[in-house]
Amino acid sequence: MDIKTRVLDLLTVKKALKLAPSPTDFFRLKSGRASPYFVSTGALSDGESQSVLKKAFAETIKKGLDNGTLEEFDYVFGPAYKGIPLAVLACEGLFEEYGLNKKVLYDRKEAKDYGDATGAASAGQWLVGADGWTEGQRVLLIDDVITTGKAKYESLERLKLLPGLKLAGMVLVVDRQERLGTAEEVGAKSAVEEINEKLGIKTSSILTASEIYSLRKDSFSPEVGSAWRTYFEKYGAVKLG
Repeated sequence: MDIKTRVLDLLTVKKALKLAPSPTDFFRLKSGRASPYFVSTGALSDGESQSVLKKAFAETIKKGLDNGTLEEFDYVFGPAYKGIPLAVLACEGLFEEYGLNKKVLYDRKEAKDYGDATGAASAGQWLVGADGWTEGQRVLLIDDVITTGKAKYESLERLKLLPGLKLAGMVLVVDRQERLGTAEEVGAKSAVEEINEKLGIKTSSILTASEIYSLRKDSFSPEVGSAWRTYFEKYGAVKLG
């Protein structure tokens, strides 16, 4: 079984991915949009889930390095809070599967103001794992699901405390492939496209919304399948096959 199918099965069994059974049972998002599916990786809290995610991150990152989507990097950064265990899993997976030894980096919600991090604003106050940082090193961003990208920009402000910071790319568990905006107002770009342009990086994903549709569409009723296509015609950054 390929890793995408395995991760999709895991998300479904663990109820981290919920698929609407009918067009009248869609999930209301913060944007106000009624979505045919919902993803919450917080449900992947057991050992089996962690093991699958670890291998999936490792394979996705290695493939991104090999095909040039991702640049070589020194650190894997996971934004607090959900991104922290994902960054740890990615580092473990890369070492176990491919012998690539990377460092974990994550931010704090509140600045450390004691011990060795007092005084003027510094990387050590906001970033755990920054002690060994060397100017010019590269950081790979990692997270679960991207919506507006707001959290990524907040984390980037903290990452800028690292001298000579360079970004190597971004890896997501699921890319929703939706354009920014609300239920009524639809932007021209997706969150991933906007981040890629603003930060000058490329993104890889373990799964995309279009892949979820392709792998699950045969189990949809005609009404649900039609509702998926209608949703993506209105909000999608891609066309569903």
